[in-house]
Amino acid sequence: MHVEPQIVPLDTLRNIYAIADEKGNLAGTGTRQVCEVMLYIMRKLRATNSQREIYPTAEPRYRNVRAAITI
Repeated sequence: MHVEPQIVPLDTLRNIYAIADEKGNLAGTGTRQVCEVMLYIMRKLRATNSQREIYPTAEPRYRNVRAAITI
C-alpha cells in the first residue's frame, strides 16, 4: 500500500516531530517547521523524479566523473 510521507509527533507535548517516509522509516526529526520544510523538499524531489520517468533524458556519457579526467 502506497502511503504519502507524513509528519508525526514524537512526544506528548508535541515539541519534537518526525517525518515518516512511504515505507514507514523515520527520515528526520526536528521542530514542526523543520519537518514541514523537509517534507516540502521530499515532495519536490519526488515530483522531479517522476517527471524524469515520463521524459527520460539521455544518459550522461560518463557516469563517473573521474573517468572523464585524463591523467
